[in-house]
Order: sequence, then structure tokens, then C-alpha cells
Amino acid sequence: MTHSYDDLVATFESNLRKLMDDFKSLQEENSLLRERLSNKEQDVELLKAKFSELQKNYDHLRIAKTLALSDEERNRSKQQINKLVREIDKCLALLLND
Repeated sequence: MTHSYDDLVATFESNLRKLMDDFKSLQEENSLLRERLSNKEQDVELLKAKFSELQKNYDHLRIAKTLALSDEERNRSKQQINKLVREIDKCLALLLND
């Protein structure tokens, strides 16, 4: 009976050591994974900041393009108005000559 009891204690101690080794190994792995997670979270924050900056730049470019189109449209409108004024002047000149 003592031999069986000693075997049980030895097996228990062996299993306990294995559990403690596994626990230590898992703690180290957990620590490493937490560090990697922290690094990835920092990367995500940097990418979010970069995305925000790029989005702001895109919005500025879009506004600038809209303003540029407005200038172009304004020039076209001025040309059309000038053309209409010339036609009216011609019509007035024809009416005055008759």
C-alpha cells in the first residue's frame, strides 16, 4: 500500500511540475502576445491618424477642384454674356441705322 501511495505522490508531483512548467510557458506566451497586441494597437492608431490626414487632404483637394471648376464656369459665363452683349449691340446698331 505504501508503494502505491508513494507512486501516487510521485505521479502527483510529476503532474504538478508539468502543470507549473506549462503555466510558466503559457504566462510567457501570454506576455509575448500582449506585447504583440500592444504593438498592433499602436500600428492601428498610427494608420487611423494617417487615414484621417489623407481624408482631410482628399477633402481639401475636392474643394479646390470644385472651386477651380467654379472659376472655369465663371469664365464660360462671362464669355457667353460678352457674346450676348455683342449681339445686342449689333441689333441696336441695325435698329439705329434703319
